[in-house]
Amino acid sequence: METLNPNPVNDSINVFLIGNNPIELSSIYDKLKEIKSRTFKTEIGFELKGLVNKIRRFSPSCILIDDNLSRLDIAKLIKRLSSDNKTKNIPITVIKNSNYREGFGEVQDYVLKESMTSDTLSHSILNSIKFKRMQTYVYKKYKKNKSRIMSLIQG
Repeated sequence: METLNPNPVNDSINVFLIGNNPIELSSIYDKLKEIKSRTFKTEIGFELKGLVNKIRRFSPSCILIDDNLSRLDIAKLIKRLSSDNKTKNIPITVIKNSNYREGFGEVQDYVLKESMTSDTLSHSILNSIKFKRMQTYVYKKYKKNKSRIMSLIQG
């Protein structure tokens, strides 16, 4: 199973930021730059048109979506990313304005803007990456060993 490098100082993590408010995204970007233990390379997407192709080319380790986009746009984007072979294993974190709205099914984590610090953002990204890798690993192992599992269950 893939693990994150134990030497975090030399690691660089590609993060793709998505949103429609440059001020909000620059605030998130600034929080990423405040993190001293890791380097985050970022790409920002404002336009939904062509976004999936831009994400594929950048090959991010994590995607952050600002919830200032409409719920419908976020849901469509998450569905598209989750079904695309090149993006389905990229963890998604939604940066939320409030905790009152319901979540999205394929998202690994949520971070509230009002309580977001560089540390909480860093932990969220790293935990999302670890969780998605574990989820992908378990799914691949299950697919590979499905017949053996079924024979044990049916006994």
